[in-house]
Amino acid sequence: MIIDSHVHLHPTEEVGKMVVEMIKEKHGVDYYSYGTPEDYLKDMKKANIDKAIMVSFAPDNQLKNNNFWTVAITKAGKNKPAKYPMFIPFISVSPTMKGRSPLEELEHKYRWGMKGLKIHPVAQNFSPDDERMMQVYEWLVKHDLPITAHSGMNIDCKSAFGEPERWISVLEKFPNLKLILAHLGNGFWDQTVEIADKFKGVMFDTAIAISYIDSPTTLDDEEAIDLIRTIGSDRILFGSDYPWINPAKDIQRIKGLNLSEDDKKLILGKNAVKLFNLK
Repeated sequence: MIIDSHVHLHPTEEVGKMVVEMIKEKHGVDYYSYGTPEDYLKDMKKANIDKAIMVSFAPDNQLKNNNFWTVAITKAGKNKPAKYPMFIPFISVSPTMKGRSPLEELEHKYRWGMKGLKIHPVAQNFSPDDERMMQVYEWLVKHDLPITAHSGMNIDCKSAFGEPERWISVLEKFPNLKLILAHLGNGFWDQTVEIADKFKGVMFDTAIAISYIDSPTTLDDEEAIDLIRTIGSDRILFGSDYPWINPAKDIQRIKGLNLSEDDKKLILGKNAVKLFNLK
């Protein structure tokens, strides 16, 4: 089984085009797709991906609408099945969101079937160790749900809130928090290793860090293998960062690394199946 643990999807082609073109124009970051659910379904089939974790987030003024769409398309109705049961919905909150508080939003979307939380501290402009987020982490531990957080360098070259070490005090306070640091720390490899060594429950995803693209924070084969062996293949999840990345090419990159077949199976799916309780 192959699980893509890092997918951003957009409700329509119009919205997707607006987002990816805006980022390309502003930051020079190219994209692979507009990222509609139907787009990704086609790519899932090509790449033999079985399930995908939706980790989209949005600005505060669009956050609740984006969360609602995310859970609505993955929830079965009384008289009909879920439209996209192969997608696992993560929602997002921020300490500055309006209307519902973060806890109220979590409770509301929990009833709708959300399976985890995604935050992007750099883009959402708050530190992971912000005191206002402590009640969110406490809620996640209580409900035994995971959180995926952007880590490391962002596309705008800012990283102050993305450095993995920002999570140390949080993890000391919440040792049972199911934290996934996206992008393997995205350039802050020493901090990634430090976190992995100190907190054995933390997981990491490969998005951008182990990829077919040539970005400033993409590891070469030797570096990728060394980091995987240092952290442990049982703590790493395949993530594509779709629609900026073609998932099939990232899968081939991982399959081409000089690792055991067992290691590759753990990274490409087995770890995610266990962490997210998938079947």
